[in-house]
Amino acid sequence: MRDLSDILGESHSLVQKVECLERRLDVYEYVQYCKALDIDPEQGLKLLKFTEDSGA
Repeated sequence: MRDLSDILGESHSLVQKVECLERRLDVYEYVQYCKALDIDPEQGLKLLKFTEDSGA
């Protein structure tokens, strides 16, 4: 989590809030997170949909 916050240039607490679902990302932030995690934003959305559909 600290590595991700360093890459994004954001505070550790902000990243933690996102990961704990206490804060949502806007589209620009989402794309930045995907880039930092080396994930294609479209693929990331497909993963979210799969998780939602599977009830996880």
